[in-house]
Amino acid sequence: MPKKEKSPLRRLKIAHIDELKNGQTKKFKVRRADRVTEAFLIRKGGEHYAYLNLCRHWMVGLDYDDNDFLTEDGDWVVCKSHGALYRPETGECESGPCNGAALYRIPLEQDRSAVWALLDQIDWGES
Repeated sequence: MPKKEKSPLRRLKIAHIDELKNGQTKKFKVRRADRVTEAFLIRKGGEHYAYLNLCRHWMVGLDYDDNDFLTEDGDWVVCKSHGALYRPETGECESGPCNGAALYRIPLEQDRSAVWALLDQIDWGES
């Protein structure tokens, strides 16, 4: 019997590798069969992180549709509806009504030219 090849991971190009400066964010959309969900990419400390744009306290977008996800000092991701503060590096809630829950992470892959979302590995919050 022929060996079945593993199908490659589905990826979505989010940004060019040098598109965001530290402290900048970029919104994008991820699709699956039953929905389209807004997400965002952060560059902090030279690293990229991505999450679904959903507050863990109340499933609303974190920004007011303005692509502004960080506190003024750039240290935290903030929910503009409730003031919940999340660590950009982990998505963990450190303050506010989200009771220690973490944002839904989108795994990333980087190469020399781009940042990619690994679509088959997204935490949709359903497990």
